[in-house]
Amino acid sequence: MVVRVKSGGIWGIEGFPVEVEVDISQGLPSFSVVGLPDNAVKEARERVRSAIKNSGFSFPLKRITVNLSPSDIKKQGTFYDLPMAIGILSAIGVVNPKDFVILGELSLDGKVKRVSGILPILISLKKQGFKRFIIPYSNLEESSLVSGIELYGVRSLKETVDFLNGKLSITPQRGNLSLREEEFSIDLRDVKGQELAKRALEICAAGFHHLLFVGSAGAGKSMLAKRVITIAPPLDYEEFLEVAQIYSVAGKPREPVATRPFQSPHHTSSEVALVGGGNPPKPGAVSLAHKGFLLLDEIAEFPRKSLEALRQPLEDGVVHISRASSFAVFPAEFTLIGTMNPCPCGNYKNPYKVCTCSEREIKNYNNKLSEPIKDRIELKVWLYPLDEEELIKLPESESSEEVRKRVIRAYEIQKERGKVNSRLTNAEVEKFVLELMDKEAKDIVREAVRSLKLSARSYYKLLKVVRTIADLEGSESIRDYHVAEALQFVIEV
Repeated sequence: MVVRVKSGGIWGIEGFPVEVEVDISQGLPSFSVVGLPDNAVKEARERVRSAIKNSGFSFPLKRITVNLSPSDIKKQGTFYDLPMAIGILSAIGVVNPKDFVILGELSLDGKVKRVSGILPILISLKKQGFKRFIIPYSNLEESSLVSGIELYGVRSLKETVDFLNGKLSITPQRGNLSLREEEFSIDLRDVKGQELAKRALEICAAGFHHLLFVGSAGAGKSMLAKRVITIAPPLDYEEFLEVAQIYSVAGKPREPVATRPFQSPHHTSSEVALVGGGNPPKPGAVSLAHKGFLLLDEIAEFPRKSLEALRQPLEDGVVHISRASSFAVFPAEFTLIGTMNPCPCGNYKNPYKVCTCSEREIKNYNNKLSEPIKDRIELKVWLYPLDEEELIKLPESESSEEVRKRVIRAYEIQKERGKVNSRLTNAEVEKFVLELMDKEAKDIVREAVRSLKLSARSYYKLLKVVRTIADLEGSESIRDYHVAEALQFVIEV
C-alpha cells in the first residue's frame, strides 16, 4: 500500500505542489528517497529516522521508499522532513494525514523547526485550491501574511500526530495582514544645503528613476542616498507580498511594514551576491531590493563584471539564472542609487582642496562605470562641499515628511495611469508626455536633443523625468520649465 502526503516545494520564488509517496515493503532494511532530491532532502532520511524513534514511535525495519512527485523537478530544502515522517507513520497505521498540506524540518529529537521559503509555497498552493496547512509554529507569523487559508502551527512530530489523530486541538490561524508605518531615526533635514541633490532624490523617489551622485568626500552623497526610504511612497499589499516572498526564499522573513526595501551591498560583493545565483539559485541584492532601492556606495569600486551584470535587471526588472536542466527567474524591479568620487583622490572640482590626479587618472577612474550603465541612469547630480559660512548660516530645510507628501501625491497619479514613470514604454511616453507638451516645451526638447546629441534611450529617459516633475506639481500638461528642470540632471560624469 502506498501512502500519499501533500506537501510543496520551490524553485526560484515559484512554489509548486509536491506529493510525498511512501511505500513500505518486505526486504532488507533500507530507506531511499527518489524524485530528484538535493543533498538536504537526501539527509532527511537520518533526521526522520531519529525523530520518529525519539518521539516514542517504532521505526519499521523494512524496505522504505519515498518518492517526491513530480519526479522531473529538483527538490530542495528541508520542507519534506515532516511529511516523510507522517507518511511512514501512516503506512504503519499510526496516523492518517487526511487532506492537509504538511511542511516542516525535523530535528533529531522530533522538534519541528522553521523552514525558509514557505511564503511562495503557500501563495502558489492557495491559488491551486489548497486551504489547510500544517507548518512549523515558528513560521506562523510569516505565513499569516497570506489570507484565505487555515494555518496549523506545530512544535513537534508527536504534537502533529496527536493533532491528526484528534487527541490535540489546535486553533487555526488565518491571514490578517496589516502593514504598519515604520518610524525613522534619520531625516532629510539632517543634510545641510545640497538643494539640487535633494530635489533629484525627490524625483527619484516619486518616479523610481535611477540616480547617480558624484562629488568629493564629505559632500553628503551617502547621507542623502540613505534617506530615500524616508520620502518614498509606501508599499501596498500586493507589492509587499511580492517582496515578502523573495525575503522568505532568502531566509530573511520580512516584518509587515510598508517601508520599501533598501539594500546597500559592500563594494567587494561578488556578482552572485549582487544579482543572485548558486545551486539551488538564491536571490541577490538586486532582488532583495525589488520594489525598493539599491544603493551602490562608491559604485566605481565595484568589480566591472558585477556592474555589467546589472544591465539586464536595470532594463527588464528581472534576473534570469540558467542551469543545465532548468532556470529560475527572480524579480528585480529596483531603483539604483549610485555614489562615486570624481577621481581617485576625490578632490576633482573641489573648490577647497587640490586634486593630485592626472587627467588620464581621472578619465580612467570615470571609465570604471561603463557607458551602457551610465546610459541607464536618468538623474545625475554633482555635489560640491559646503564652506564654513554655508554650514553655519543655511536655514533648516524641508523634513522628509513634507517631501514625502508630494512624492505620494505624484505616485498616486502614476498609479491611476497604471505604471510608474520610469517603467513607461516609448508608446506610453508619446501618449502621456509628448501629446501633453506645449510648444515652448517641445522647442526646448528639440534643442536639447540637437545640442547634447542625446541617444534614443537618453531622449526617452529625459521625457520620463519631465513627466515625474510635472506630476510632483500636480500638472497634467507639460510646460517649458518642467523640461528645463529635467535638463539640469543630464550631465556628463
